[in-house]
Amino acid sequence: MRELIDKAIFDLFDALFLNIRDLAGSFIADAQAVAAIAMMLYFALEAYKMMAGDEPVRYMALFRPFALALVIISWGGFVDALNFPLTVVKDSARGMYQGQVEQVEDLHRERVALIDSVARKLSDSSADFEQVQAQTQDKDWMETMGIDLEPMFNKMKGYYLMLMAKMHFTMMRVVEYIVILIFQVCTYIIFFLQIIFAGILVILGPFAFAMSIFPGFRDSYLTWIGRYISVGLYSTIGYIIMSISFVLVKYGLMKEIEVLKAVMENEEMFIAYVSYPSGNVSFYIVSLIIGGLAMLTIPVISTWIVNTSGVGNAIGSMASGTSRAVRTVSR
Repeated sequence: MRELIDKAIFDLFDALFLNIRDLAGSFIADAQAVAAIAMMLYFALEAYKMMAGDEPVRYMALFRPFALALVIISWGGFVDALNFPLTVVKDSARGMYQGQVEQVEDLHRERVALIDSVARKLSDSSADFEQVQAQTQDKDWMETMGIDLEPMFNKMKGYYLMLMAKMHFTMMRVVEYIVILIFQVCTYIIFFLQIIFAGILVILGPFAFAMSIFPGFRDSYLTWIGRYISVGLYSTIGYIIMSISFVLVKYGLMKEIEVLKAVMENEEMFIAYVSYPSGNVSFYIVSLIIGGLAMLTIPVISTWIVNTSGVGNAIGSMASGTSRAVRTVSR
């Protein structure tokens, strides 16, 4: 049976996301060299301003390059510190998702079993049609012998309708397969994009912190932090959206299971169900399409939660408070 969601693949995505920092090793040394050059230029410029009397002595301005260089040196620990709250929030969202996906998978398996029963019933009807068709090959001989063929023709017409119904039923199963595939692609691609984006940010992040030492790129590290947190929330938002989507999917599965059970018990409903393609377009398929499209909105939604200006204001407030405390102590 084709699973609606491969639960094991999310464990792989989570492991890749948390181990991306191991790929940044070869770039940290280069970033440290850039930071060293930037620190020398920055200290020379600040020292000149202070000696010339253009600006007063500012301790925090001198501590800032050391703090950025310390982050580059301890890059792995810094990334782990950012990942910790992201992991806590993600685990909570994943727990909510797992409670929904287990119920959906159980209903999905029950629905597939009922559809297999419908397919077997259609196959048996098609076999009967082939048998009747073979009997009509001796039509001339039977007419010569005076055998009435009208009942046989009427029966063959019924089986012909059953054969057309089988074609319609097969088409709907193909459509359903495509919809499930689209839902899975929309889901998996978001988690994969999270790994790609986070990998680029982690690997090249030390350069953003090194460039932040220069006055012209002062807020580069704030932009990096905001974007990394935004990307780190992809999986959390994804689990939340899937949990909400699975509520709709579960409703669609329950309604279709009721229909399939009634179809297997009533011959007229069975013919109507398999004969008309529009009757098979269920809310289950619609809910999967809605869920897949909702997953594609995650990159936009993540920017609503944490943005660069918010990170900058928070860190700026901390820095100004620390600066005031240092000035108070120095007095």
